[in-house]
Amino acid sequence: QRREALALTEQADQHAALKAMQAFGTTDFRADLPKVDVPALVVHGDGDATVPFEGSGARTHAAVAGSRLHVIAGGPHGCNVSHADEFNRVLLDFLAS
Repeated sequence: QRREALALTEQADQHAALKAMQAFGTTDFRADLPKVDVPALVVHGDGDATVPFEGSGARTHAAVAGSRLHVIAGGPHGCNVSHADEFNRVLLDFLAS
């Protein structure tokens, strides 16, 4: 999975990738979260060392009224790939509700 991720990143334009990383690290959407008025699902791994659950998933869930939270035990950043079966099951259950 790591090799596949690296191969994918090598396809990106370096300038665009660096600008995207800068935007990810400096854009603050916290004021927008309480405005979400549609069903929302927050899926986050509790093993994410890149974007820790406490600083992102937990706070997003708390800020979006009525959101549903699913924490993937041991899930790293990219848990949609590493824990694809669980991620997809939770997503499909949410979409069916």
